[in-house]
Amino acid sequence: MKNLFKDTKFMLGVTKYKNLPEDVGNEILLAGRSNAGKSSALNALTDNPKLARISKTPGRTTEINFFEVNDSLKLVDLPGYGFAKSSSYKRKDWAPLLEEYFARRESLRAVVIFMDIRHPLKDRDKDMIALCNSENVPFIPVLTKSDKMSNNQKNKALAQVNKNMVGVEAITVSSKDITGFDKLSKEILKFSSA
Repeated sequence: MKNLFKDTKFMLGVTKYKNLPEDVGNEILLAGRSNAGKSSALNALTDNPKLARISKTPGRTTEINFFEVNDSLKLVDLPGYGFAKSSSYKRKDWAPLLEEYFARRESLRAVVIFMDIRHPLKDRDKDMIALCNSENVPFIPVLTKSDKMSNNQKNKALAQVNKNMVGVEAITVSSKDITGFDKLSKEILKFSSA
């Protein structure tokens, strides 16, 4: 089956709301803690190992990065929350931008929340889920690094996370084994025709 994300390309990175691209089409926000494996997941989803920079030091991304999938769909990659190496002033700049994005952005369709399957639903993840709920934005919980667990452990972790969700089911993925991305791409594409 053709990977509809294969031609995804980097558009631009922004730190201020006024620099965002035109508010048209469908945008899927990619969120997660600094070490959740978000960049690796984006590269696996698009079948492009060089699309998102992967650093040995989590938290290098300090801009909101826009990636164009096609004429009507963009993936919007947020800095990892709690980003380790960014100075506090950058964090302060970034929080109001995110709030404004949620409040004003017409093309925002859904948020993919990436969580390390070994440490899901940390406080920052719950904050993002609460923000989605308060702004009525659908979200897709994704448990990354599923190759780090046995099937039994994976199923337990999945059940635990799903127990905390209402009307939403988590997806497990592994960037190492390239598993789960067919399911994730289908979920994302559901929102791109909204």
